[in-house]
Amino acid sequence: MINFHKLGYLDVRKLKAYTDTQNFWLHCYNPIWLFLWSDLYKPEICFTNDYIFIRFLMPDIGICYYPPFTTKDFAKGIEIMRQDAEENGFDFYIAPISEEYKFQFMKMNIKTMENEQFSSYIYNALDLAIYPVSKYKKKKQAVDDFRRLHKASFVKMINKDEFKEILEFLNDWNIKVSTDSVDNSFFARLNMVKLAMEHLYELDLIAYEISNGEKIVGILFGSLMNNEGCIHDVICMPDVKGAEEELISAFAKSVQSAVKYVNLESDKGIKAIRKNRESYCPNRIEKFYATFSL
Repeated sequence: MINFHKLGYLDVRKLKAYTDTQNFWLHCYNPIWLFLWSDLYKPEICFTNDYIFIRFLMPDIGICYYPPFTTKDFAKGIEIMRQDAEENGFDFYIAPISEEYKFQFMKMNIKTMENEQFSSYIYNALDLAIYPVSKYKKKKQAVDDFRRLHKASFVKMINKDEFKEILEFLNDWNIKVSTDSVDNSFFARLNMVKLAMEHLYELDLIAYEISNGEKIVGILFGSLMNNEGCIHDVICMPDVKGAEEELISAFAKSVQSAVKYVNLESDKGIKAIRKNRESYCPNRIEKFYATFSL
């Protein structure tokens, strides 16, 4: 049996030391993403001499195991995870599986299936930083309109001492967008923001807020992984057009000297989010595979 424990922020740095040496593109391989959304996915981790094991709760599926992170015997790691699942009475599910890992599973005759709703949308950082008119006419116009309508607007990095103001904004945002008084997705998002604010500096998060000159109308939390900047969440008032484009541009500008790409993460299978992701003209879509189909 694998000796798992709840993923904590100290584990994130230890895990990141490994993932930063790999060519990972899927946002869910970013340890910071996994930690920030831990209220939703309940991740557990185990470090051994030869392996890093991770398992988590996939909504509507059950316990899932990440492919074993190792430079040693990959097949042996899979067998260790299989035994752990059997000993705990779990069905043995593996996800997320990247395109690179997919080939290792093929060699082991383990069938994998693509799950599009968790694929990562990846963009050129410079494009998102400046929105060239030839490619982003509507995005450029949205930013110009926002600045024209809100002449006192500004974008700035979030500080820890703004915790109260950020939570007030999030509550106001939820009132505007939610029709469900018991919205579990909101509470998961709320806890994500709380974790991000609590560990803002320890995790080297890149966080921005946008104000219309009077109050906060949008926030963004992101981090770096390898050659990409991952935007873990961007939340804007639905009636303030152009705020999202401004925040994404600010993030891209801040990371473009360090990385070449920006990852807006998945569309979660929601058509409106997919349409939004596509509107930013992705360079590539990194596919997400699993040993099951959603």
